[in-house]
Amino acid sequence: MSISVQSANAQKSSITLENALKRTLSNNPDLVVFEFKSSALDGESKMASLRPEMSVGVEVENVLGTGEVSGIKDAELTLTLSSVIELGDKVSGRMNVVSSKKAQLLTQRRIRTLDILGETTRRYINVIVQQALHKTEQRAEMLARTMLQTVSTRVEAGASSPLEKKRAESALSQARLSLLISEQKLNEYKRDLAIMWGDTNAAFAEVEGTLLSFPNSLSLEHMLSQLQSNPHVLLYADNYRVQEARLRVVQASQQFDIAWEAGIRRMQGINDTALVASISVPLNTKQRNLGEYEQQRALLDSIDYQKQAKIRELTRQLNQVISAKDQALLTVTTLQDNVVPTLESALKLARDGYESGRYNYIEWVTTQQQLIDMQRTLIKAAGLVHLRSADLEALTGIPVFSDSPSTSAQSSELLEKK
Repeated sequence: MSISVQSANAQKSSITLENALKRTLSNNPDLVVFEFKSSALDGESKMASLRPEMSVGVEVENVLGTGEVSGIKDAELTLTLSSVIELGDKVSGRMNVVSSKKAQLLTQRRIRTLDILGETTRRYINVIVQQALHKTEQRAEMLARTMLQTVSTRVEAGASSPLEKKRAESALSQARLSLLISEQKLNEYKRDLAIMWGDTNAAFAEVEGTLLSFPNSLSLEHMLSQLQSNPHVLLYADNYRVQEARLRVVQASQQFDIAWEAGIRRMQGINDTALVASISVPLNTKQRNLGEYEQQRALLDSIDYQKQAKIRELTRQLNQVISAKDQALLTVTTLQDNVVPTLESALKLARDGYESGRYNYIEWVTTQQQLIDMQRTLIKAAGLVHLRSADLEALTGIPVFSDSPSTSAQSSELLEKK
């Protein structure tokens, strides 16, 4: 994610990483889902805040019997109102569960946003790498064409074998095939990038960025020191709070609720009315909830160990990604400083030597192929440096580069805005 964004004088046919990230975040169904989940929690909050409902009852006795209770002359009509008094602050417990879930949802959204930013950046890097590879294939085709022209001139002058011309023609055909395949891959990667914000066709000709620019990266020790603020680790803290709130609800449920009923009774036989009332409480509530309490307590105790396991797994992943990034960076440095410049000089010597008759065709074509291969390797290694850097930011949730112009910092700012 260290690709430097050149926003000044940007052409309409190009796109920057910052723009790609903004488009993705503004039009991604994975993030819209969290809006519905948030609405669902709002509904759950409303239900959790409800007090026990009131019930109205009507009871008729001593009607339509026989003898002295025939008809309705001795009927008794009772109208009652009943409900439950919740003890143990159960409403507050339920509300705490929903509040903890909302905090948990925000962390989950942050993690998913990091994943989406990371995937967009990786696809962006793939386009930049393929753009560079496409230019290399264009150069390879140009060199093959120049070689065929030089060989043809020498064959016509009788200084070289017609076999060399056939080989040069074959090499040109292979170079043109590689160029066509490279162009198709470039279009494929550009479409992959555009799909991140919902477009099926890329409305840009190229992406902007400097492939061989690498800001100074932060150390493994620094990233490990920031793991406690890592969203993947923070999620376990949110999970702990949710489970803790659930445990308090179970504890509150051990406190019995009082069911009450009150009303008025009309006794038709004596033409009088009277008030009626009753209360009831359940027995052995604690024993009935003991199993659920033990279950929720065990789940709560397991979260801390899950968190420790996650930190160890993140540490292992960070170590692997940083190692791969350093190896790719070492490859880039070696090829860029030593191998490629040496082969550029060797190619000039081989071509001049062939034209003067000091070197043969095989020496020239072999040197040229080595140069093209090393340039491809250099581009792919540089791409790996950026890809592994994108992986680091997706894993840590923090900018992995100390230089402020890096696009890593820009993506993190976008994340904070979300």
